[in-house]
Amino acid sequence: MKRFLKLLIIQTIIIIMIGFFPFLSWGKMYWFEIACAFLISIVNAIIGYYLASSSFSKSNTDFYKLVFGGMLIRMAFVLGFMIYMISNEFVSTIPFFISTMIFYTIHQWTEISGWLKEIPQRKVNANG
Repeated sequence: MKRFLKLLIIQTIIIIMIGFFPFLSWGKMYWFEIACAFLISIVNAIIGYYLASSSFSKSNTDFYKLVFGGMLIRMAFVLGFMIYMISNEFVSTIPFFISTMIFYTIHQWTEISGWLKEIPQRKVNANG
């Protein structure tokens, strides 16, 4: 988990460095949308990584339930949060949606690549 969190911090610094000038040129008025999208995406990635890494020692059935069931619940929560924020006009729709999709894709990639680095180090229980 420490290596994953370290990777997320490094990735966040890289995202800030790459996105700094585009943010200054057109994104200043959408700082709240970008911050909300980033926070919901990073929390989603941390929860997903925790669920997957804690289920490596369980049976295959439980592993798939936790990984795919957890992914379904997390995706439903992210969608519900987005609909809530947009329908109550807390955020502008287009910048919030685009920011959420960009951050979600980046963080999902990081989460899955983190799993792939940990899978060879752990033994998955074949029973079940």
